[in-house]
Amino acid sequence: MKKTIWWIRRDLRLRDNATLHAALAHGDVIPVFVRDPHLGGAISARRQSFLWDVLKALDTSLRAKGSRLIFRNGTPESALTQLMHKTGATTIFAEEDYTPYARQRDEKIAKSLPLKLVQGQLIHHPLAALKADGTPYTVFTPFSKNWKALLPPTLDILPAPERMPAVPAELMSEDIPAGEQNPLFPASEAEAQRRLNSFTTETTESTEIFKENSVNSVRSVVKIYRYADERDRVDLDGTSSLSPYLHFGMLGLRKAVHNARQAISHGRDAASQKGAVTWLNELIWRAF
Repeated sequence: MKKTIWWIRRDLRLRDNATLHAALAHGDVIPVFVRDPHLGGAISARRQSFLWDVLKALDTSLRAKGSRLIFRNGTPESALTQLMHKTGATTIFAEEDYTPYARQRDEKIAKSLPLKLVQGQLIHHPLAALKADGTPYTVFTPFSKNWKALLPPTLDILPAPERMPAVPAELMSEDIPAGEQNPLFPASEAEAQRRLNSFTTETTESTEIFKENSVNSVRSVVKIYRYADERDRVDLDGTSSLSPYLHFGMLGLRKAVHNARQAISHGRDAASQKGAVTWLNELIWRAF
C-alpha cells in the first residue's frame, strides 16, 4: 500500500476533513505537523500555547484510531523532504490556504515535492465567488448573496474515519512543546463540537425584562436565536465562543454553516430566524 503524508496546517480535526479523506483514499496516511519558524514570531504566546494543546488532543484522538501525530520543527520543505525519504511516501496532501505567505510557500514546495492541495478551508474557492466580470467583490452584501446562491441544497459532512493506518514504529516524533491550558477554552475537536451543538441546538434559559412593568420573564430558547440581539452585549454570554476553534480548524466551516442553516429552517418565528441568519452572515464575513 502506498504511503501518503497528511500535512496538517489549519485543519486540526478528524471530522469533516476533505484533505484527510483524500489522503486516506490514496494510501496509508502519516499525519504530520511542522512547526514553521516563519510563523512563530507572528503568533502570540497564548495562541501558541493553545495550539500545542490542540496538537496533543489531536494526537490522542489519532492514537485512539490506531495512528499518531508526527511533530517536526523546521522549514516545511526540509521537514517534508526528510519524511518522504524516510517513509517512502509518494504524495503529500494538504488543505489549500490562501494567505500570501501560504501561497508562496506551497508554490515553492510543489516545485520539488508531490504536493496536492485540497479545497476545504472555505466552502467556495475564492475564484468561484467572483462578480460576473471575474473581479472580486469589494462590498459584503452582494458577496454574501452570491455566496449563498452558490450553496448546494445540503452540505454533506464527512465523518471521522473509524480507524487510521498505523504509523511505522521506527518513525519517531519530536516532542510537542508544553502549553498552559486555558480553562475557558479547552483545546480539542470534541470541545469545538460540543460548543457548536450547545450554541445551535440546545435550549438554555433566557431572561427578558419588560421595562414598562419591570417584570422579568424567563423562557427556554436555543442560544443562536438570541445571537442578533445579544452578540454585542458584554454583560451577556451572547456569542458562540467558537472563534479559536474555527481559526485552527478544530471545527470545519461546512459543519458550522450546516448547523446555521438547520437553525434557520427550524426557527419558530422571524425573530429566531434573524439570530441564526446573523450568525451565518458572520461566517460568510470570514470568507469575505
